[in-house]
Amino acid sequence: MEFRPIESSEVRSILENACDTKGSIGFRKFIEIALYHPKIGYYRSDRPRIGKSRESDFFTASSLKSAFAPIILEASINLAKAISLNPNELAWIEIGPEPGNQLFSDIETPFRTITSIALGESFQIEGPAIVFSNEVFDAQPFSSVVYRQGCWLEKRFEVSDEGIRTIECQPRSDDILDRLPDLPHPTSEGYNIDLPTGASDLLEDIAGLDWQGVFLAFDYGKTWQSLAFDTAQGTGRAYSSHQQYSELLERIGQQDITCHICWDWLIHKLEKHGFKSIDLQSQESFILRGAPAFLKRAFEGENDQMGPLRQLVHPTMMGQKFQALSAIRTA
Repeated sequence: MEFRPIESSEVRSILENACDTKGSIGFRKFIEIALYHPKIGYYRSDRPRIGKSRESDFFTASSLKSAFAPIILEASINLAKAISLNPNELAWIEIGPEPGNQLFSDIETPFRTITSIALGESFQIEGPAIVFSNEVFDAQPFSSVVYRQGCWLEKRFEVSDEGIRTIECQPRSDDILDRLPDLPHPTSEGYNIDLPTGASDLLEDIAGLDWQGVFLAFDYGKTWQSLAFDTAQGTGRAYSSHQQYSELLERIGQQDITCHICWDWLIHKLEKHGFKSIDLQSQESFILRGAPAFLKRAFEGENDQMGPLRQLVHPTMMGQKFQALSAIRTA
């Protein structure tokens, strides 16, 4: 594969310093730098990322928070009450909101405290809490493998004065070596799997802490069966100016890079750490089941939220594209 020029000398220098002695950098490490490096990371810049404007790059449910916020508030309280938790005793912790766009910034809530944690920041969770995220797990670094001539190869990036290019080699990154026994064998020649190991590690960090309450995450993902057998080109892609791109090596630090998460891996993490009542459903189903009071007001014309609500639940819009994963853990 040909080298692609790296437009910024600062970016090239940072990538070169992250390379091993053979001049290559792991897929996951590259994405971690492109997204979260303090100097060049996409999520470290002050640029607008989420919204409908020309300057932003993608659109999420949080952009419809006039409807999404009261829906999540009602559904979260209902989940907490199902295990006899008083909302007044709960800390609300939102992971990964855009600066100034916290979900509950414009509405009152009954929660004991409201806390937001930016993407890439360290965090602590204590006591009874509701931990919420929207499109955070898909924004974590991931690794990638390809099947060639009867074996799985790791995809890495070679960096030199000529630029950057994708290479394939025998697996040597720990997160890939850990997953090798799970990879299908044999499979079709050239089959690609983007392994969302960063998402799994993030949930390990969250669920591994000593807290009780409700876990609720909205995102897009697939089962392991689908990732391993139904998506031969992988799911990694980039977003910029509301356009989707398959090329991840352009505009390094200036575009979002994402892949589908593996719901099976996340469910396993929750089970490992003692979470119960684990439920994965479409965003449409979660809203229709979890926020009946809001829906009643909307359909009776007591608010002007039918437009945003339609975007959130319609199957051809966000309703089926996104899923909600919820779970509870008691003391």
